[in-house]
Amino acid sequence: MTTDIVILTCGRQRLFRRTLEHIQSRTSTPYRLCVMDDNSGYTAYLEDLLRDGKIGSLVSRSERMGIAANLRTLQDVTTSDPIVYVDDDILCPKLDPDWLECGLTEMANRPQLGLLALNNPQANIGDRRHIIQRGAVVTTCRNVGGTFLFIRRSLLGKIGPSVKYRHSIKAMCLAAARQGYDVGYLAQVYCQHIGAVSVREKSRSYEDELREVYPINSDTLEAPDGYKD
Repeated sequence: MTTDIVILTCGRQRLFRRTLEHIQSRTSTPYRLCVMDDNSGYTAYLEDLLRDGKIGSLVSRSERMGIAANLRTLQDVTTSDPIVYVDDDILCPKLDPDWLECGLTEMANRPQLGLLALNNPQANIGDRRHIIQRGAVVTTCRNVGGTFLFIRRSLLGKIGPSVKYRHSIKAMCLAAARQGYDVGYLAQVYCQHIGAVSVREKSRSYEDELREVYPINSDTLEAPDGYKD
């Protein structure tokens, strides 16, 4: 099965290029890349990628729609189950088996999972989405982010028209819960925002201050052993 990977890009060409390079160089499992151009300003560049066969399909918007509106159209531009959605500023790890195979395997083994994201500790901490069950393959929770997000096809189109940008993934998590699905992280497979060079650790009391900073492995994007949830 070929898995659809969808990247939404909206004006960050340099970051998008890095995300694209990471996916192409670090993914051996069959995939089809769909780019959703949310009035990015560099449509000609994306059309060149499509013509050269570097992406599989391109959906271009003449006006900025935002993440929620674009997520509502995923069922129209994809065919696989699950699909993978990613923002245009996220890097994937270099692993064997690769990150995509790891996620597909867990989705197949755990039919109760509706949404499964790679583990991005820095973003999770910043948004107060604390990863628990340290050492588990999959950590379940109530809300995940757009960080290489595996989505069951039955959840596509479940975001209502009133949902705005910052709440779009949360709305999909709520839709998953309503259908009896779990959501969670592939806890041992990491991703990272472009430019991030450290993982900041919250104190045990979850106070506002951040108390330690660690380097990140450039291949695995993994937090070191000292990192605690």
